Amino acid sequence: MTHSRHHEQIPACRPVHPGRQAVSVRTVVRTLRVTVATVSLLAAALAPAPALAHAAPAPAGGTADRVHQALPWSAVETAIRAAESKKGAPYAWGGTGPNTFDCSGLVQWSFRQAGVALPRIARDQAAAGTRIPYSRARRGDLVYWTHGGGDVYHVGIYLGGGRMIDAPESGDHVRERDVMAEAGAVRL
Repeated sequence: MTHSRHHEQIPACRPVHPGRQAVSVRTVVRTLRVTVATVSLLAAALAPAPALAHAAPAPAGGTADRVHQALPWSAVETAIRAAESKKGAPYAWGGTGPNTFDCSGLVQWSFRQAGVALPRIARDQAAAGTRIPYSRARRGDLVYWTHGGGDVYHVGIYLGGGRMIDAPESGDHVRERDVMAEAGAVRL
């Protein structure tokens, strides 16, 4: 089984040489903030359906399934429009926008424009919602890839119809393209 080359993202997702490493106070504080944001997102995802009764209806051409998710259509569509507005922006390892992006930087920046806080790296973003089979992915879900079912190394935003938007790799740019083989999906 072969995977697309995404070696540029691997250092952002996990250390090259795992083991004990010195951690700054700033890193610990940032990690705690990400954890709190993730717990908040998960708590919102577990909210009973009546709490979502005021979610915006699905736009024309959308699927009604989205109104039952934690994020209303308006937030999903705002995030997608934000990502689409960055088509052509260059890939830069560690880029978080607004002019350059890596894969998880684009996802985080796009959802931030919709008022949704997501963690910084692909692995944590893939854990920020409910993992679902790619076959059940809906517009606005995150799609991700792993190394043999292990660590997540790449993430994008699913657009529907087998298409996604992402920041692929060094030398490339933010663009829409077909979803690569063996994707997993996350519903926020």
